[in-house]
Amino acid sequence: MSILTLTSTNVIRRSVQLSIAALLVTASVSAQADEISISNTVATLEQTMTRASQQMIANVKQELMLSLQTQIAEQVFEMNSALEFAGFEQPQTTTSLTAENK
Repeated sequence: MSILTLTSTNVIRRSVQLSIAALLVTASVSAQADEISISNTVATLEQTMTRASQQMIANVKQELMLSLQTQIAEQVFEMNSALEFAGFEQPQTTTSLTAENK
């Protein structure tokens, strides 16, 4: 399981927990004060879900960018290593050819 999947799962779990908590708090307040209507409860729940969704999207974007940066860095390192290896191989061949020509 990748880090991105674990982070996404944790964010989803956290947003569900926040939504349930907001619903319970709102329901508790509703029970204590009849002034709070169902529309206010729904609005509060919508706001909580919107914030949680925005946070989840931001976290997924950040994890995706970090993953892409890591992959690019690994590929650049591999290319540099291959070029260095090729660079060390070429002078040895040239040296041995020069020695043979003498």
